[in-house]
Amino acid sequence: MKLVLVLMLCALAAAAPKSNKPVSPAQVADTIEGRNILVNTLVRQLIAYIRFVVNNGSSIFNIPVLDPLDLEHYHLHVPAGIVNLDLVLNKIFATGLGKFVVHKSDLDLANLTFDLDLSVPVIDAVAEEYDLLGDLFTAIPLYGKGKAVFQVENLRFRAKLFLGQSADGKSVLIDKIENAALEVPTLKSELTGVIGGGDIDGIVNSVIEEVVIDYINRFQGAIGKTAGSLMISGLNPLLEQLDTWRYIAVLLPRSQ
Repeated sequence: MKLVLVLMLCALAAAAPKSNKPVSPAQVADTIEGRNILVNTLVRQLIAYIRFVVNNGSSIFNIPVLDPLDLEHYHLHVPAGIVNLDLVLNKIFATGLGKFVVHKSDLDLANLTFDLDLSVPVIDAVAEEYDLLGDLFTAIPLYGKGKAVFQVENLRFRAKLFLGQSADGKSVLIDKIENAALEVPTLKSELTGVIGGGDIDGIVNSVIEEVVIDYINRFQGAIGKTAGSLMISGLNPLLEQLDTWRYIAVLLPRSQ
């Protein structure tokens, strides 16, 4: 999901309505209705651009194809009490990101904010190898190595992005991200080769499914806030290299 949002922000900075004829700010901002039409056109272009980049990559931003997604390594730490997990996944192959659905995408030019609400119907992920340490009910040690398969259904992300102008006046930057929330309604886990108190693969997978979902949904605000901070620090240096402010400047209300 984080990579999808990276693309979302890159697209926000890079995409703009194309026209064979120049359009003056006065013409664009002549009426509220006309401005709204252009804003909606811009948003539709952004969504189309995001989907294209997820499925095809972008040579402009040196972004590889993200569906299917290849990751060398991912570390998941879940201190949930009932089950405490320290899970390292290696050589991950995931599909489904490119089929995201946008439920809300409101660009508010008066306040320079962008409300985003999107979901991904199904994400299938396979890790060629996992390395697990942990415990079950703080009494049964868990450890193991093997293959891991996960399926996430209807993952949903919501956030409000506050945009701003760079110091040199050329770029659109992210000032802050608020109300970031991540929801995971359904998770299916299939870890094979877990050792601890006997052959308990099935029990461990059932507990992982329930506890991870509960953990993510319970702490979605904190998780979203952390992800937002990382996104800002990682994206703004890239956005500063792009001459993008001019694309939205002509759409801003005249009072700004």
